[in-house]
Amino acid sequence: MSKRCSFTVAVPVCRTSNVGAASSGAAVQWQNKSQRRSGFTLLELLVVCAIAGVIIAIFGKGLASAYSGNSRQSATRVVSTTLFQARALAIQRSRKSYLVRSGNTIKVLGDSSGTNVQLGPTINVFQRFGATLTTAATPTVTDTIVTFDSRGLITGTVTSMKIMVTKGSNADTLCVTGLGNTRARGC
Repeated sequence: MSKRCSFTVAVPVCRTSNVGAASSGAAVQWQNKSQRRSGFTLLELLVVCAIAGVIIAIFGKGLASAYSGNSRQSATRVVSTTLFQARALAIQRSRKSYLVRSGNTIKVLGDSSGTNVQLGPTINVFQRFGATLTTAATPTVTDTIVTFDSRGLITGTVTSMKIMVTKGSNADTLCVTGLGNTRARGC
């Protein structure tokens, strides 16, 4: 046999006098105001801005120099790829191809039945990466056109060439040997 138990809970009743009613009413009003508050105070926003300013001051210069180095390396990769593309096109098509550097732009031209046709886009390294191009060719010439024959060898007046990609005070060097090989180190 089981017994059944029943419990009753008494509801507390608060009796207030006039003095107590005034103080409890103020407490209720204060709680309602704090529950309705949304957004941030001006002081909180100023503290966040000050902390963000300190963090940017500490890490900003390092991030800027890392970005600068990254864009220089990207420009070096694009120039190296363009050199490789010019050589590869000469070998694939069994015709001459040319890498033409004019200022900070480079482009690839290909021989098409005696007419030079541009193959691929003209790349402006300064506009795209903020880097500048300079060359040192052997022998020294005023124009910087590298001619690859159908075997991928450099022919013409330029027998080897160095292309320097410079941004700020740092520079990367790409070398093209007479055999048409491109190297980024050990030039």
